[in-house]
Amino acid sequence: MSGGDLTPRIVELIADVLQVEVPTPETDLIDAGLIDSLALVSLIGEIEHEFAFLLPLDDFDLDRFRTAEQIAAFVAASAAADGVGTPAA
Repeated sequence: MSGGDLTPRIVELIADVLQVEVPTPETDLIDAGLIDSLALVSLIGEIEHEFAFLLPLDDFDLDRFRTAEQIAAFVAASAAADGVGTPAA
């Protein structure tokens, strides 16, 4: 599964978990003031739960979490690197 395939689910998670409507998948959620660091931690926890794997945060880079598209690409790449293949949606 590619990041593009996951983008709608990431947008839905952001809405469900954070009560934030994402204007577009390309919207910078941090610069737009839609999420802060605490919201990001909550979102990461929910992503880990939803897709049943741990995100490798040892090399955490905030830029991977700025947009729904970037988050989806990171989740897809992390799942593939972790040997999970396709995260369960």
